[in-house]
Amino acid sequence: MKEEIISKYLERLKSANSASEINSILDEIIPILKASGISIGEIISYFRIHQRDYEIKSQDHQNSIANYNKSQDVIQLLMLKLNK
Repeated sequence: MKEEIISKYLERLKSANSASEINSILDEIIPILKASGISIGEIISYFRIHQRDYEIKSQDHQNSIANYNKSQDVIQLLMLKLNK
């Protein structure tokens, strides 16, 4: 059940195109996830397991680097916001 809630809200991150958009989405969804009784560890575990789901797929090597960076940005912002 908790995984479904996490998945539902983190799904919005897949379409984020900038750090500010990622930041805005996280500001909105983290309180909802916490209010649902989902622990920080559960959110981080889910995200790490499904990390590649939050990258835009591409055959272009340059885009692959950008996708990896986006994924890392999401993890870093998520960790910062969860520790507040």
